[in-house]
Amino acid sequence: MIERFTMHFDPGADERVITVCLPRGYHACAMAYPVMYLFDGQNGFEEEKSNYGSSWQLHTFLAQWEKDVIIVGVESSQESDRRLAEYCPYALAPRMWEGLRGQGRATMAWIADTLKPQIDACYRTLADRLCTGAMGAGLGGLMSLYAVTAFNGVFSKAACLSVPMSLCYAQLLRQVRQEKIDPDTRVYLSFGENEARDAKMLAHMAACNLEVANTLMRKQARVHPFLQQGGRHCEEDWRAQTAEFMRFLWLE
Repeated sequence: MIERFTMHFDPGADERVITVCLPRGYHACAMAYPVMYLFDGQNGFEEEKSNYGSSWQLHTFLAQWEKDVIIVGVESSQESDRRLAEYCPYALAPRMWEGLRGQGRATMAWIADTLKPQIDACYRTLADRLCTGAMGAGLGGLMSLYAVTAFNGVFSKAACLSVPMSLCYAQLLRQVRQEKIDPDTRVYLSFGENEARDAKMLAHMAACNLEVANTLMRKQARVHPFLQQGGRHCEEDWRAQTAEFMRFLWLE
């Protein structure tokens, strides 16, 4: 079951659609449920609402999955430059996007301090960090990784797909190294083979992902690094990983 409402997004000074995918039987019982927050929420469910005509179809997955979870999709800006600013937690080098100063921390603070309390008040959620996760791909994957590290007191789980590490690798690695990470943290970290234009780029992507994974594991977090054979930077291939990352984050 999908419900939607609009909410004022303070960092962007505009309104955003929040999509809430409820478990089967939600309105027929009194149970409380864990929650995952999805970046680029407009791409998570129905094809016709996706930016690219294809979605993750998460409502279809949850309807037949063995564990009941609430997924909250957070709409991103439809302007690419604004989305980059809102979904980048770091200041980029002058050669990158004219030295953009990311607003990702403000975005995450809004999710943690404004949106999450609203969701917890309006729906039957298990609000503690062990029952709270984040998920996304591309810049949404970067924000999911930032959520579970910089906001580890709120999020214990994250599915971080196709994180564009070359955009901000030094800042990202430094931030992950500095954070205090609880050992019960779980991070799924993946990238697709066909996201690289050549073998050199693929090797670089693998090295960056593995260094981040090893940094998290040195902090005793559980990490599932995954190379998707033939994987592309698209909703169809991210959707194909859903069972893999949901099993790791919630069942293993």
